[in-house]
Amino acid sequence: MTRRNVPRFLCLEGLDGVGKTKIASLLASKLSYRYYQSPGGTFAKARSIVDDGDLDPLTRFFFFRAASQYDSNRISEMLVSSGVVCDRYVFSTFAYHTAMDNRIRTMCDLAGLKLPDRTFLLVTREDVRLKRLRRRRRITKVQIDLVTQRKIDRIYRQFDFDVIDTSDTSVEETTDHILSHFS
Repeated sequence: MTRRNVPRFLCLEGLDGVGKTKIASLLASKLSYRYYQSPGGTFAKARSIVDDGDLDPLTRFFFFRAASQYDSNRISEMLVSSGVVCDRYVFSTFAYHTAMDNRIRTMCDLAGLKLPDRTFLLVTREDVRLKRLRRRRRITKVQIDLVTQRKIDRIYRQFDFDVIDTSDTSVEETTDHILSHFS
């Protein structure tokens, strides 16, 4: 399905459990775009060590900011031959880490990064999000820390993204809703 008004680089952001991965994958499939999950490459392999470690927020931030630079380079390469739908990107790095340590707010520099043409913030009710997380094999402390998750959500909402609530819609319905923005 090719739509002529669809930007070449789309990104889905949001808290864990809002449906980003399934929706981004289906969206990429429907658009015949490539799906990219951030962080990628070696950073994806190291992520569980960072997530499970007792690293301070600044150290975590610099790991994920480096991952964003890596992802930017990979996405730029992919865009030469295809559109890209990205499952989470640099905005997650800033939202999550600023919620953990407000000093990071001043380090939110996007210079040198390939930025999405359009970003959607997926949200869902807290009870729905927690229910979805419980279905996963692995849950991190940050994902279920409601105080931190609420802070992250507030930070996400400061970006000027289109907000889409996935609480009561299927993956297909949400994907079609996103596509309706380009009709």
